[in-house]
Order: sequence, then C-alpha cells, then structure tokens
Amino acid sequence: MDNLNIDLIPHIVGDVFKEDDTISVIFISENISNNKRYSSKAKIGKIIKMKNWHETVVKDDASREGVVYANITDLIRNDIIKYCTKIYQGYNEAYISFYNDKSLLYVSSDVIDIISNDIGKIADLKQKYSKQFDEYYDNGDRF
Repeated sequence: MDNLNIDLIPHIVGDVFKEDDTISVIFISENISNNKRYSSKAKIGKIIKMKNWHETVVKDDASREGVVYANITDLIRNDIIKYCTKIYQGYNEAYISFYNDKSLLYVSSDVIDIISNDIGKIADLKQKYSKQFDEYYDNGDRF
C-alpha cells in the first residue's frame, strides 16, 4: 500500500475484475470464544451493500473457539474500489478477499495481493505495476 496512490486503486481493481464479472467477497465477521460470538467490528456494511449474505461457522468444539465467515455474492466492482480506497485512507480493515472464478484480490492496510489462474493477467499486472509490485514475494516462474 505504501507504493500506491489513491488514483491507482480503481485501475488495479479494474484490471483484475471486469465491469460485468460476478464477484463475491468472504471475510471474518465474528470470532467465537467460549461459545460466544464477538463481532470483528469490520463495519463492512458501511461501505458495501450487504445482500445475498451467507455465514459459515468454523468452530472447534473442544476449545469452544472459532470464527464466522461471511460470504456475500453479486458484488459490483465499484464496491471493491470503495473498500480498497477506504483501507488506503486508514479505515479499519477486515480479513477480506474478493473473488470470482478467475481471480482473488486480498486487501489489507499493508498490501493488495492478487491471485489468478490466468498467467497472462498476472504477467500483465506485474509489468503494468512494476513500480508498485514488491518482488520480494515473487515466486519466479510460478505466477
């Protein structure tokens, strides 16, 4: 994120997800401790319109600890741009990933990570954003 500027965010998101793509998001909405659910306080609903919400509870019965994953389908690309822009501006981040059948975009206050099964797309992104791309974590020939 330190290598980005706010004007690049819509371009990066647009290069990963096309306007008519079907996009979903998954994030940790709650933590479970001693069988009690506690909000992660991500406040994602203030940025992204919450529709088609589905929860998956993952809990270890022995320790009574776990997490609640929230999955939202049918996002629009502008929701991702708004969220990434807010994180860039210092908004409270969530453990969140935006995805479709071709790509996954993870965003935090430190990074925007992009995973894709389209090798050409990754190569193009590396070239287009070479000044922002951190080669330390590059897998070499593996895209």
